[in-house]
Formats: sequence, C-alpha cells, structure tokens
Amino acid sequence: MSDSFRQAIGRKVVSRASATELGAVGHLLVDAQQRQIGAVAIGRGKKSRLVEWAQLSGFGPDAVMVIDEGALRPPADDREREGVEGKLDLLGKRALSERGNELGRIDDVTFDPDTGALEDLVIGDRRIPAGALLGSGSYAAVLDKSQEA
Repeated sequence: MSDSFRQAIGRKVVSRASATELGAVGHLLVDAQQRQIGAVAIGRGKKSRLVEWAQLSGFGPDAVMVIDEGALRPPADDREREGVEGKLDLLGKRALSERGNELGRIDDVTFDPDTGALEDLVIGDRRIPAGALLGSGSYAAVLDKSQEA
C-alpha cells in the first residue's frame, strides 16, 4: 500500500522507546540516485532534526515511529541544511526533461512506507514512474527524456 508526500507532511513522529512525541514530519529528503527517501526532517527551519530512514521502525498512516530519540541528529552538511529548509522538496518543484523541456510541477510523490522507495511522481494528471527521476536540486527535478509528451 502506497503513501504520499502530501499525506506524510505534518504526521506526528513518536519515539518507540519512550512513546514521546518528538515533533512532526517537516520534509522528506530524497536520495534521487537511489530513488528513495533517505531521511525524514522533523520540524521545520533551523531547529529541524533528521532521522535516517533506517532508524525508523514504522511509517504508518497516523504516526512515524523512530527507534529512539538518539536517532535524531542535526543536518550534517549544506545539502542536508537545504533539505530541512525545504529547498530540495520535490513537492511543487519544476520537472524538466533531461533535454531541458518543461514537464510541469510535481504535485505529489508516492512511496512504499515499508522501504521508503519512491513509486510515482504525480505531475498534473500524469503518474510518472520514479525510475524516470534522474536527479533533483534546488531549481528543478530532472526526468528521463522519455517523459516528454
């Protein structure tokens, strides 16, 4: 069963070890090369903390479960800081073909909540397989040229 970025943003994050609510999902940081969620940003802005996908014990419809509070960490580099600030979000990002042609804006992304693997990018009424994603940065996401209409 798939989940989506739009539904996941704002979902509460809870420590499995202490049952303490740690915050809410602020951003999902994507590893475009692997086409999966690499980390979850808890909170927004400068006080955001990250948790690696591997440190999650569950990504359910009501809450995201983190193994324990010790799994949270600050951003380690500039790319992660851009991620927690929302500069790398796929939602709302321009989608360009590798030839530079405009494909639209990404309205949503579906993913497998068990593995974090991206499934589809939703652009308007089109569902594009995540395998077409070649890369993503602060300006745009780049998709395989086969996605040109």
